[in-house]
Amino acid sequence: MASTNQSPFYQKAEQKFHEASTDEERVACLEIMMKECPKHKSSENMRKNLTTRYKKLKLSITKQKKSGKGKHLGIKKADMQCILIGPPNTGKSTIFKTLTKLNPNISPHPFTTYTPQLGTFLFEDAQIQIIDSPPFPNHDKSLIKSTDLLLLVIDNLSQIKLVEKYIHQIKGKIIILLNKEDELSNEEKRKIEATLKSKYRNYNYIFFSQEADKPQIEDLKKNIFTTFPIIRIYTKEPKKEASKDPMILKKDSTFKDAVEKILKGISKKIKRARIWGPSSKFGGQIISLDHILKDKDIIEFQTK
Repeated sequence: MASTNQSPFYQKAEQKFHEASTDEERVACLEIMMKECPKHKSSENMRKNLTTRYKKLKLSITKQKKSGKGKHLGIKKADMQCILIGPPNTGKSTIFKTLTKLNPNISPHPFTTYTPQLGTFLFEDAQIQIIDSPPFPNHDKSLIKSTDLLLLVIDNLSQIKLVEKYIHQIKGKIIILLNKEDELSNEEKRKIEATLKSKYRNYNYIFFSQEADKPQIEDLKKNIFTTFPIIRIYTKEPKKEASKDPMILKKDSTFKDAVEKILKGISKKIKRARIWGPSSKFGGQIISLDHILKDKDIIEFQTK
């Protein structure tokens, strides 16, 4: 697939194609190459070659999925999952790096992210899964349809209309991350806020800077965390300290829900359950299995 007089984007995609390790990565590269390939007659054979390879790879991916071998990089959905989405070159991968401390491929050229990049970050003691999705229109449709929260990264308001066709049927919540705040004047920021409040009131929004300091990063983490309808529950054994890592449950979960998550069927063997924390009347209160838990409760139980 040697190319001559091709755009830098084509050449970059071609390089990535040869470096790719999965069919999904190769398809993403070919989509860019087909888009960037000249339309004149002398490149007709090249376009046919690209199209043929593209169809073969798509067919291969379909067969893999039907046989159960085509899962996305083995990504298993965590209790809390958010996905970075947006147009090319809005700074998604930089935000991903800031939150996770990982080092994704970052470039001034569009479509640097070819496949979903998986990472995690902590807010207080809760671990949140985050995925950097390839930019529109090469995004992973199945991932963004199944996630809890989408972080739509843009650097100007005109991009919202461009991406709405990709997100209008999304079930998860959406937060607009208006990136590159450091490049805006106070007046520009004021006008953007006014437009967001009047035209896009259904979306929450956050301003973010490429050079974000620790308080701004923590504020972003908090905004992400509070979007999830969950509670953190800690377990303890008699006469021992409570666990440091919380169990994540849906809001309004009961004590029975919590212990069943620990071990299915164990609720039938419990002879005594105790609780400390926001939902208790006093520390060590004995409760029933249908007791509704609150965030940061500590539970203890003994079995028959």
